[in-house]
Amino acid sequence: MNPDLCELLANDGFLRCYLTNMEGIPVDAPTCEELQQQGGRENIEVLLPGGEQAMLQIVRIKSEGYVVVEVGDEDSLCISEPIPFCFVETLILCAPDGTTVSCEVMEFECQPCVNCRDGEFESLDIQFNVCLSVQTEADVVIEVEAGFCQPRAPITPPSCDFSIPNQCPPLFPLEREAQGIETEGEEKCSSDLVKPKTLARTRLQESACVSVAKVYDWVIQQKTLERTVNAADINFMCSPCDVHLFVPAVILCDRLLTGKVVCGDVDEIEGAEVTFSAEPPIVDFEPDSVFTDEFGNFEVETIVTPVLEPTPVVITATTVVEGEIIQTSLPTTVQCLTDPCIIELFAEDEIFCEGFVSGRIRCDGRVVEGVPVTLESSNPAVVTFDPNPVVTCSLGNYFAGVILEDETPPQTITITASATVEGQLVSNSVDVFVECDRPC
Repeated sequence: MNPDLCELLANDGFLRCYLTNMEGIPVDAPTCEELQQQGGRENIEVLLPGGEQAMLQIVRIKSEGYVVVEVGDEDSLCISEPIPFCFVETLILCAPDGTTVSCEVMEFECQPCVNCRDGEFESLDIQFNVCLSVQTEADVVIEVEAGFCQPRAPITPPSCDFSIPNQCPPLFPLEREAQGIETEGEEKCSSDLVKPKTLARTRLQESACVSVAKVYDWVIQQKTLERTVNAADINFMCSPCDVHLFVPAVILCDRLLTGKVVCGDVDEIEGAEVTFSAEPPIVDFEPDSVFTDEFGNFEVETIVTPVLEPTPVVITATTVVEGEIIQTSLPTTVQCLTDPCIIELFAEDEIFCEGFVSGRIRCDGRVVEGVPVTLESSNPAVVTFDPNPVVTCSLGNYFAGVILEDETPPQTITITASATVEGQLVSNSVDVFVECDRPC
């Protein structure tokens, strides 16, 4: 049953539909392809308006997909299950053996209409407006004259209608004659659009062979169709619940994940138990399950087992609301190196009077916060670090300025960063060219 739809519409609710896949996820366009016929495309002899006979082919195009219909107002929302649709369009085209059919849905619209009687939902009418672009083509090799040119004077081409390429001689010359364009004895590039009075002067001319798709025929077809779905054959979920899960693109060793459990757009669910899983199971969660707070929010710590290479993982959050199982799965990439604690040190290749050094401390691939780092140089008489020691921040990074004494002669010094991390003494060094010719 779908008891809320008619009431929502009677109270100035909205009604809309959009294109999706079979899971209800929005997509840009439905599928569109040639429907293969047993024995191949059927030939048909067509009498053209000019009295000529042309041998063309019957091509059948199938387009299919799913739409979702939404009915709601400011406080409530009812969403249908994905509703399938499929239609077949028969076209007469120049499509001889050896050609392929390319189909594209250029525009797609759907307009739903809910039919109610005595306040009860009876059926749903959906009108589809589809614009198809269908081409028949084959790969060919053509010779093209190419060269380096000087610029010509700018021209503004007049507006004109696009015409189908002349690939079926009995068919398309008729259109060219109807437009008053000469078809016999005309020279290449005789059109004013492609051969302006002020031509570019070619400096170097040569020929090139290019593989291109030769278009044999091209039509744009507008299609309107309707589908009626009885109330008994469609289900609407009103104020549907969902688990919003926020997962970063990359997780290094550990990361705090957050999320929210809501029903509709406004109802935040408090006290819902959320459990977690990962596939492959190389990620642990601490704790195993959590409960949403008064605003429907939750958070959980992820801990990645040692993984040497970046590995794709799908993390899933699952909960139950009013007896219905709800889950959301999102992909990420995890990695956690098994290296001992290390300290990274970065410095400019050359420092003149003032500069900086930076770095990061990691243990087993995770960053370490709050570690004092001591900075030293091989010539302490000419170098001062500020601050020193410097403490790593929440991302394990540290940063300190480098100040040279005035009148420091050109020389190469060694800068060393060292720290004690979880009982391990770690250090790293870099060589830097320094100079400060500033007078005292």
